[in-house]
Amino acid sequence: MKAYQNTLESIQLISMQTLTSMMNEIRNPSTRKSTASSILKSLTHSLRHAPGSHPSQILKLLSDLSFYHPSLAQLALDSLQSLAPQLTDPPSQLTIEYLDTLVNISGRPVELDDILFTSICLSPSFPVRLWMVRNSGYRVMVRPELLYPLLMGMTKEPYPCVREESLEALVRLGESAVFEDMSLVKGCYECGVQLLSDNEDCVRISAVRVVALWGLMLASFNADMKAYWSNEVFAMLCSVVRDMNMKVRIEVFNGLGKLKIVSKELLMQSLSKRVLVFDQKSTTDQFVLLASNVAGALVRGVEDEFFEVQKSVCQSLRSLTILSVEFARGALNLLMDIINDYKVDVRLEALETMHHMAINHCLELQENYMHKFLDVLEDNSSKVRYTARKIVRLVKLRDHLLFKSTIDGLLKNLDRYPQDEADIFSVLSHVGRNHKQFVDLIANEIADEV
Repeated sequence: MKAYQNTLESIQLISMQTLTSMMNEIRNPSTRKSTASSILKSLTHSLRHAPGSHPSQILKLLSDLSFYHPSLAQLALDSLQSLAPQLTDPPSQLTIEYLDTLVNISGRPVELDDILFTSICLSPSFPVRLWMVRNSGYRVMVRPELLYPLLMGMTKEPYPCVREESLEALVRLGESAVFEDMSLVKGCYECGVQLLSDNEDCVRISAVRVVALWGLMLASFNADMKAYWSNEVFAMLCSVVRDMNMKVRIEVFNGLGKLKIVSKELLMQSLSKRVLVFDQKSTTDQFVLLASNVAGALVRGVEDEFFEVQKSVCQSLRSLTILSVEFARGALNLLMDIINDYKVDVRLEALETMHHMAINHCLELQENYMHKFLDVLEDNSSKVRYTARKIVRLVKLRDHLLFKSTIDGLLKNLDRYPQDEADIFSVLSHVGRNHKQFVDLIANEIADEV
């Protein structure tokens, strides 16, 4: 290592062979601090006086040196920060490698001034712009007043991955910050809306996330406008359920499940493919437009050819069915259509949704549903049978005949799957306690069978 000390002032270029030797010394646990310190001086000297001499490799070694020799990390950080003017002007690939190294060494985001941030975002180099939007608000911090307008502007980039990353940055920032400027929130929401019809799948997926997140924030700004904006977001998301990309459709239904307020009329419209006629007071021009976007949205989701989309629809129904009793009844029709789906995952998800509805007292299993539902107790999947029995524990049976049918279904389940015996008897006990008025009527009939 004497060579590093003796030639420190005269170094102009460091060969790759020397860099390799330095790397071995840095990673060697027995390397003395004085040797590591000399390497640090040599590397920073080379960056200062010969920035064209393998700068990427030098920055990587400085990051490694700070990791393997933490006592030198602050010195390395101070040295790098003093080199900022020559490594960031003009912005280049070296600039983002330099910023990346600062973050790795310090373990915290790097704060940029307005001029540097703007120049990087407007750099003619596509990789440089991409890195910046990918790290904005995460590894790179800048004033919000500058950050958000620039990110919204970069959603209009010609490169799809930059548009995608700009939208993802807006999602990331929206999840982590509190906003008081409604115009800013509305601007971010409208950026997402504009890109729902983008040509690139990845951009549309991110746009759906932006619409769902920032739309909900927009709805929360003003109590008087909450219902209006919630309906607007619901309709905007529903307008994308016919998207050709399966992942976009999944994101749509994930977004629908986050809504806390939706008008009963629009919820019912999502269950019908033809535009319904509602009360005259509701049928404004704006409402008719929303209804046409919403028409049959949930039906299309349940009928989707991909089970991942069907699962997503079921999950969204768990929150939507709480909003309206009438809608919950209509949604049950959809769920009953898929509890016999050929995919176990779909059957299970539909039943989990029905169980969630039962917990929230919005599941009403009428007589015309019971035969089909009780058939699920004989499903060849133990998870499906178990979930169906969870529903039976909670369901309120209106009359003696439904009660008897349910008991018969459980006994058939026991006959075909004796391995379910413990859970079946537990369910029988729950049903009996919940319907004491019917127990005496059939006690004598089933005593011998049990």
